[in-house]
Amino acid sequence: MRERFVTITWTAALLTSALGAALLFSAEAGINWPIWVATASLSLVLCRFVARKTVELPLIILLTWATVLSLGFALHDNDVIRPLVVASDAMLLGLAVVVVGAVSWSALSARLLAAVPFLAPFRVWRATAHEAANSSQSISSPRARSIIKGALLSAPLVLVLIMLLGSADPVIRWGTDRVWAWLPDSSFPARVLFFAFLLSITLGANSISSRMAEADLPRLPGINRPPTIGLTEQRMMLWSAAVVMWIFVLLQVSYLIHPPPVAADSGVTFAEYARRGFGELSFAATIVGAIIIILEYTRPADASERSRKMLVRLELALLVALELVLFSAFRRVILYEQAYGFTTARLFAQAYMVVMCLALLALAIEVARGSISIAFGRRVAEIALGVFTVLVFWNYEAWIVNRNIDRAAHDGKFDLDYAVRLSTDAVPTLISRRAEVPIETRAGMEAWLSCVPLPAERRWFEWNRSVRATDRALRGQKELRSGSQAPCTTPPRITLPPSPPDTVGLKTSD
Repeated sequence: MRERFVTITWTAALLTSALGAALLFSAEAGINWPIWVATASLSLVLCRFVARKTVELPLIILLTWATVLSLGFALHDNDVIRPLVVASDAMLLGLAVVVVGAVSWSALSARLLAAVPFLAPFRVWRATAHEAANSSQSISSPRARSIIKGALLSAPLVLVLIMLLGSADPVIRWGTDRVWAWLPDSSFPARVLFFAFLLSITLGANSISSRMAEADLPRLPGINRPPTIGLTEQRMMLWSAAVVMWIFVLLQVSYLIHPPPVAADSGVTFAEYARRGFGELSFAATIVGAIIIILEYTRPADASERSRKMLVRLELALLVALELVLFSAFRRVILYEQAYGFTTARLFAQAYMVVMCLALLALAIEVARGSISIAFGRRVAEIALGVFTVLVFWNYEAWIVNRNIDRAAHDGKFDLDYAVRLSTDAVPTLISRRAEVPIETRAGMEAWLSCVPLPAERRWFEWNRSVRATDRALRGQKELRSGSQAPCTTPPRITLPPSPPDTVGLKTSD
């Protein structure tokens, strides 16, 4: 039975690593990444099921989420999304290895995330070394074990000698040249090293998945309880924060009836009012939320039930105010976008506000229950990962271009300088709606589009939806204008229309 587990562990690791070396090494980002992540995940599940006849729910959730996020490589051609997808997949796969055997999702906590970058590689490479050291034991014949060990020791020596002697003998040189010509490309040695790296992590992960009978969650050192903050001090902090926040909320409500100070010669422009506001408000909400968590943690253990209920009411009132503050910050971003255009930075700011709003709602539920549980950190991580998953599957750059062109139809302002700095994700939309761009910037866009090169030919495993859509759009645009436009010779100089006096220097990229 043990020989069967070892065979499946090694076979799955070798096939997964070979696939990764073939599809990922020196290849464009595309569907190859989700193919490999899905294969690595299935390899873990297969080893777990064959060895233990069960696959726990947390392991399935983590591997499925990693596979879903990996699809971002096939959907976007975006230098911002790709590193975040790789980091998220690495964390999810590492966490899956660490929690193998956990039967309940509640066993996971946010504290594990800090340990994953260090603990997961250590466990994986330790398991790989264990499998490599004991691999020969699965062979019953002593002579066969000796032959395998001898082959493993002799192969590197033979390769080194052939490479050294090939330069001194034409026959050996001719033979090595024929072998190199048969191999996929000249990067074969580097590809072998990449294969060895993938094998070192997949073999260890498969070994852990098949051998771990129960979860071996790390015993993280407990955080020493800090000195408690007295009830009087907590009441003063909560009251003062609540008063300030609610005064701000009431002022924002009053602005719905009377115009804000920006319209009364206060020296503060609308741009400054909106632009400075949403960053500071989001940061203030984050700080106050963290203070509530600290006060919950430092609350005196001997506090009476009456005192605890009063503090809980203050915290809930403060959390309601924070939600309204975030609503005000979100509204300011919308006002700023309507006045000066949409950008990825402003969209990411709104995504952060959504995460904070949901996190504060989860905190309010914890506070209402009487204490903050260990599950709170996990819920915040789930919220953040969920919002990021939406960004991965949403072509937000095309949405930004659409909104800016819609806005230009009303006020005639379109920041072409920002639009051409977006990734390939935005190009098909720019091409399809170029006729709707204001005349002042349309010539610059046409000139820029004529200089955008066609994407290079890709292999099947480098397929990318965004690149394919861009290729089709560019080919259609170039065929349509082939007879009326000279080929591009120099990159065009993009000139923006002058800004009104009250918004000088304020472009979409501000």
